[in-house]
Order: sequence, then C-alpha cells, then structure tokens
Amino acid sequence: MFRGLLKLVLPLINFLVRKNRIDEVESLRSFVSSRSSYMAQVSLYGYLKARAGTRYVSLIKDPLFASSMKTARNRIFFACLMDLTLHVLKTIHARKQQNFQKLDPFARQFFIQTLAKAPEEVFESLEREKVILEFEKHLSRHNWSGTDDSHESFSGSRSALLKWAPVVEEFKIQDEEIVSNSIHFKWLRVCQEFEKLTDFEKIRLEADPDLPDLEKEVPEGPNWGL
Repeated sequence: MFRGLLKLVLPLINFLVRKNRIDEVESLRSFVSSRSSYMAQVSLYGYLKARAGTRYVSLIKDPLFASSMKTARNRIFFACLMDLTLHVLKTIHARKQQNFQKLDPFARQFFIQTLAKAPEEVFESLEREKVILEFEKHLSRHNWSGTDDSHESFSGSRSALLKWAPVVEEFKIQDEEIVSNSIHFKWLRVCQEFEKLTDFEKIRLEADPDLPDLEKEVPEGPNWGL
C-alpha cells in the first residue's frame, strides 16, 4: 500500500522541487496529475483520520480496511483528474479568449496522455478504458463557455470522496456538509496555485493530430460509478 502511495506522490514531489512554471502542455499535464494525486490522498486520509480518531493507526493495519482505502484512493484520484482537467482547460480557454474549435478532442487527448503516466496499480479496481469512457461522459456534458463555478467544477471528486471512503453510510450523511466544505477549500488553494504558476500568454492548447482517436466521438456508455 505504501509503495503505491509513494508512486502517486512522486509526481507532486518532483513538481514542487522543480517549481515549474506552467507554460506548455507538458508542464500543465504534470500539474494536473500531481495535484489530482495530492487531492485524492489528503482528502481521503484526512477524512478517515478525523472520523476514526485514535483508531486510525490500527484500522490501516487491517488488510480489509487497507484494501478499501486503496480502492477509494484510486477512484477519488480518477474523479480529481477529471475535475481538474476540465477546470484548467476551461480557465486557459477563457483567459486566452481564442476560438478553439477542437477543445473537446484536445481535452480527451490531454486526459488520456495524463492517465498514461499513472502507475498501473491505480487501475486494479477499474480498467483504464472504463475511466476514459467515464471522462468522455463528463466531457459530453461540459459547457466550455459557461460561468465557472468552482464549487460545481469539482463536484465529481466531492461525490467520489463521499461515495468511496470506507466509512459507515450513516456517518457519511452526517459528515456530508463538513466533508464537502473541506474538499472545496482544498481545491480553492489548488486553483490559486494554478493561476499563480500559469503563463497564460505563452501556453497554447494545441492537440497532436498524429495521435490516434483525436476525432473520436464520445460514445454512449454506462455509468461506471466513479
């Protein structure tokens, strides 16, 4: 479990050490990946520690609970990755005020390439193809020109945290407002950092036409319960 945790944290550590400006797609992808990993872990583990109290240490030593934590972390990571991908691309698109006609295929390509760098173990509970299908469903409903509501922008990761955290359902109902506010303020800090690091003049959202499936239409698919 801790080896997997290290793999997820490494992109964040590398990003912080380099203190990169976000001025091209690769550095943007690194930011989205590292911050999604960070949000998944601090949100889940923070909630579990607060709810379990002094029992937390003994709980994480239990194999069944540890397995549930791992599944929850992975599912929340996917939801964070989807939310943050759409948020940063929409923000850049709005700030640059460019007529970018292929934002949907670019977003899909960006997400797939970012997902490709995730450690394989995150796909133990959900196949990569199903994660992509779920993102495409979110993409098909996304309004690039609408007003950006930060609370609504990250509703997917908030819902995933409440759904997948290994906590008794009764407690989740009681905790919903506190948990929602907590992850909301964490996301606000990530958004502020994104604004501070990004060179909106220099960065360009340009898809690579040589990559496959660039023009693929969003398929109809079931809700995989992310």
